[in-house]
Parts: sequence; structure tokens; C-alpha cells
Amino acid sequence: MSTLDELKKIVTRIAHCGADEIELDTALKDIKADSLHWVQIVIAAEELFNIEIDIEKMKEFLTIRDMVSYIDSLKVVKG
Repeated sequence: MSTLDELKKIVTRIAHCGADEIELDTALKDIKADSLHWVQIVIAAEELFNIEIDIEKMKEFLTIRDMVSYIDSLKVVKG
């Protein structure tokens, strides 16, 4: 399963939104999630992908594509 598909599962479960609302170019601000949701999403992604996400770096992300690209780059380094 792709990083996008896995991330969609996490975001929809935690932020209580539909998977059809999340595409690569979806703006993070358009996902109705508060800061606690985002912390939970980061923790779930770290556990699922066995990576460590830099929270400061996350603050720079604007879209789901930014998150997916970052996660994929960490998976390659760990790989």
C-alpha cells in the first residue's frame, strides 16, 4: 500500500473526515483537524512507518503531498 493510502487511513481515523476528502494536493488547513489531532496523526505515522518526524519540519508543510514526500524520504533513509 502506498504512503498516501496509509496516511489517508490515519488522517481519516483521527480527524474524522472522509478518505475522498484527502488527495495529494489537499491543503492541510482544509482538513478539519485541531492541533491534538495533528500530534496524534504524527505519532501514528511514526509508528506505522517506523520513522521519526521532525515537528518543526511539519510546520512547513502545506499539503498532503508535502507530508507524503517527507515520509517517503525518511523511509528511504531508514530503508
